[in-house]
Amino acid sequence: MAILFHSPWDNADQWLAALRAALPKDEIRVWPDVGARSEIDFAMVWQIPPGVLAGFPNLLGIASLGAGVDALVADPDLPRNIPITRLVDPLMADRMAEYVCATVLHYHLGLDIYQEQQERAHWQRHQTTDAPGRTIALLGLGQMGQRCAHHLGGLGFDLLGWSRRAKEITGVRCSHGLSRLHQVLASADIAVLLLPLTVETTNLMDRAAISAMAPGSYLINCSRGEIVVEDDLIAALDGGHLAGATLDAFRAEPLAPDHPLWRHPKIRITPHIASLSAPATAALILAEQVHQARNHRLRQDLVVIDDGY
Repeated sequence: MAILFHSPWDNADQWLAALRAALPKDEIRVWPDVGARSEIDFAMVWQIPPGVLAGFPNLLGIASLGAGVDALVADPDLPRNIPITRLVDPLMADRMAEYVCATVLHYHLGLDIYQEQQERAHWQRHQTTDAPGRTIALLGLGQMGQRCAHHLGGLGFDLLGWSRRAKEITGVRCSHGLSRLHQVLASADIAVLLLPLTVETTNLMDRAAISAMAPGSYLINCSRGEIVVEDDLIAALDGGHLAGATLDAFRAEPLAPDHPLWRHPKIRITPHIASLSAPATAALILAEQVHQARNHRLRQDLVVIDDGY
């Protein structure tokens, strides 16, 4: 049997080298050069064109090459009788936590203010706030959110958490359900989005949610661009309700050169790098998923299609 591989990333060669090392007895076929489709029993994909996966009659499993699976579950022809996994790599969670800590600290220390002052050659010190006096809200409490909570808690921040279902996490005051979202946002100095893209989270951060945020607070989005209504965010920044935002994910990627987000003075942009997959460690996880699927016991990190993650 053979394995299907598809990735638009510029490090696809690194992925293939790592996968071939982890699965030396397998033939890995790169889309669209798939050969006999009946010989392929496992697929490792990212943003594969809709309808493609339905054309492989002997698939035992489908693995996402990243933590997100929204593009997969949006495929109307996705085979629903085949187990699908998302990539849960502790290294990716560490990378996300590092990104979130760096961005939170940027705002916590007032570095955005001092950067603006530098541009004007203006010397002025501002009153500091210690970490216990700064409330951070983590929206999304999966593996990524919990790892971020661990790191931020170690720095002493006051932590709130919000999720779809009830969670209990040491050191985090947790809430759940849409009815509690605005209350959490109103209590936070910095809100961090770590949510999967689902029907429920699409456009979640709209005018009402952003208006519920505390005046002078900050928004960090390192999940999916479709969660934030960009025009509503810009309006809140222009009107002075929000002090700033860091965006790592966008509705259309790469972000168009003429997009107004690029040039907004209160917005910091990174090109979807908060938690990049690491081929060397991910390949070992994917190899284990292949072995499980072929033994008909794939139970690791399964996606619930109806939930969207």
